[in-house]
Amino acid sequence: MAVAMGVDIGGTFTDIVILGEGGPRLYKFPSTPDDPARGVLAALAELIARGEIRPESVTRIAHGSTVATNAVLEGKLGKTALVTTAGFRDVLEIGRQNRPSLYNLFFERVQPIVPRELRFEVPERVDAQGNVVRALDRAAVAQLLPELRARGVEAVAVCFLFSFLCPDHEREAGEVLAGLGVPLTLSCDLLPEFREYERTSTTVVNAALRPVVGSYLAAVEGGSAGLGLPASWQVMQSSGTIAHAATAQKEPARILLSGPAGGVEGARQIGLRSGFSDLITLDMGGTSCDVALVQGGTVARTVGGAVGGHPVALPMVDIHTIGAGGGSLARLDPGGALAVGPESAGADPGPACYGRGGEEPTVTDAHLVLGHLLPEFPLGGLPALDLDAARTAVRRIADPLGLTVEEAALGILDVADAAMERAIRVISVEQGHDPRGFALLAFGGAGPLHAVPLARRLSIPKVLVPPTAGVLSALGLLLAEVGHETSQGIVRPLRSLSVAELAELLARLRERAGEELVGHGGPEEGLRFATVAALRYAGQAHELDIPVPQGRVGPQWVTELEEVFHKAHEQRYGHAAPGEEIELVAVRVRASVPALPVDIRPSFSSAPELPATGAAWFDRTGPVAARLVHRADLGPGTRITGPAIVLGPDATTLLPPGSEGAVDEHGALIVEVG
Repeated sequence: MAVAMGVDIGGTFTDIVILGEGGPRLYKFPSTPDDPARGVLAALAELIARGEIRPESVTRIAHGSTVATNAVLEGKLGKTALVTTAGFRDVLEIGRQNRPSLYNLFFERVQPIVPRELRFEVPERVDAQGNVVRALDRAAVAQLLPELRARGVEAVAVCFLFSFLCPDHEREAGEVLAGLGVPLTLSCDLLPEFREYERTSTTVVNAALRPVVGSYLAAVEGGSAGLGLPASWQVMQSSGTIAHAATAQKEPARILLSGPAGGVEGARQIGLRSGFSDLITLDMGGTSCDVALVQGGTVARTVGGAVGGHPVALPMVDIHTIGAGGGSLARLDPGGALAVGPESAGADPGPACYGRGGEEPTVTDAHLVLGHLLPEFPLGGLPALDLDAARTAVRRIADPLGLTVEEAALGILDVADAAMERAIRVISVEQGHDPRGFALLAFGGAGPLHAVPLARRLSIPKVLVPPTAGVLSALGLLLAEVGHETSQGIVRPLRSLSVAELAELLARLRERAGEELVGHGGPEEGLRFATVAALRYAGQAHELDIPVPQGRVGPQWVTELEEVFHKAHEQRYGHAAPGEEIELVAVRVRASVPALPVDIRPSFSSAPELPATGAAWFDRTGPVAARLVHRADLGPGTRITGPAIVLGPDATTLLPPGSEGAVDEHGALIVEVG
């Protein structure tokens, strides 16, 4: 039988899901942050050696990775040059007037990826209507070649003024610069939209990532072929759709949120199967916590993201990330207050209880001290957890505060929960959404441990814990659509475009998106399109993405689009102005092909013997007897009342006193928070 594999690399664990006969099989392996490809290939080799997979039966591997994100955050990028319009060399340096730390006297701005000595100007000019004012000086571009070679440039970004309206000059420059033999990124291909700073930044980020991501994907695909597995992988994009590895190599800026996006897409589909279309997703792993919003079965997306302080204006799942994970370090700040994160113990040495030399207390150590984790039941193939080491680590916090070890551990969890509560408010309350109208879907190795206390803080009535909670990001890679997105900047009053112009624009974008998808290994059968229009009132600086009505373009089509925009503006900002002129800033089209339906109920191995109960702390009144249950023993229809601890091979779920859960037909544990 054909087998598909989802492989997701996190900061602490590498998760693998295998889909074949009998439902998903789940695996966790320690990550190797110094060389992610090595850890992935070692995990695959181990699965083959154990007989878990037969290489010849694997037909598809979908991958999610933080390689691109980490490269940007750590500044480990290819040496990149920028070629731009004369007079606009310093766009990257000038940026915007926004100041993230207005009152911080010691604030240091993020340095541009391309230093000034590698930013080059060439004579050319296009005006704001897309008319050529000055032709490109091809000789000036050609004169750059010897210097670029001498400087050892590994990638080149080209971004000219108003090229989103007239791309001819960028394409001419690209023809000349192709002689360098290094990866080349043209802004008119990657992001044909307005806003010079964001477009330049996105183009530069993409160019600088191409050598890094290209080498990484070549390593994993080459190693995969050496193991007898498929030599061509698929990669999750930040938008929540899957692309062929060739697309990821060409446009790596599209995979910056690769792993987290897979988790959100998996959560969306799990929620829909269990009857929940409005979700707040909580993905808490070993290093970070990602939260996102799903409304009406649609994932919230944005084009206003940034990574490491560098704007990336490509479609991506609207994820808010904070440094709160199982490995987050607890400490006393200079004022003597307890703080948790964003620093993490990571995979090496990991929390103190891992027994790898870690000495600082972490969130995982706190859970072990409080009885939420069993020492003899670790995740990811780790040896038994060291309770004594965890208590010793937490005591470093407890003694200065005059607390018992358990009180200090409860304090660590309270501080971590408070940080996650603030993150959820950012993507819900601050966006005009009441969290009480959503369910909280928790996943990641640590998410189900914190879900119910977090839901209580926010008055969220229900919590969903998927049967594959600890590896949902890997499963989401296999559930996601294969897709490609394209766009076109316009910046004109909506009513100034004729019906024929709008119809021609939509048809052209759909054709382009479909050709890109099919041309890079995507299937043709089942091809469908989703279109959004970026709209704003004339004079506004920012716009809202509004779904485009289905059907033929006509006067009523435009009226309906305007009405939807007014309602969206009212919800987001608390007011609307129906009499004001509306401006069409851009149109974005996503071509996609749905994934094949799969059974998401995991295939568990036989459940180990567990004690009937264990002593666990849920508050400062002391320990209580909590029921201990293995996840494999919770079949559809099973009910479980807190206090209880549900232990699985990939994640542990905590049900505090007063909560009650039931397993639905799809294997999801639905908890009434109480």
